Amino acid sequence: MNQKNRRQDYRLNSRETVLLELVSANYDGSSPPELLICNSVDISANGLQISVNQPLERGLILNIAVQLEQMAPITLVTEVKWQFPQQGSDQWMTGLSLLDSDGSGLVAWKQQISERLLQED
Repeated sequence: MNQKNRRQDYRLNSRETVLLELVSANYDGSSPPELLICNSVDISANGLQISVNQPLERGLILNIAVQLEQMAPITLVTEVKWQFPQQGSDQWMTGLSLLDSDGSGLVAWKQQISERLLQED
């Protein structure tokens, strides 16, 4: 079964700027975070597909920030569910699943996706 057949949510084709926190900063500030900027390919209420320039370990938990148009970035906690290299490119297609976490913007994210879906109808 391919990835599209496993999807449970309607996906919106949407190119948004996504900031991945690969390594967190030290609590004392002695080491800055390791960040990676990439773009989404599509988004849904429970996840997003991104295109990144390096492989990421399946199961990796990442803090991310997504810049939706005309809004402050929404911070989310995600898990890498799958990844495969894009043919003829140095990019990797990556599936992220959203996790419920205190302090994340999950509710705001779901509201924005819902509003976008209503606008498409």
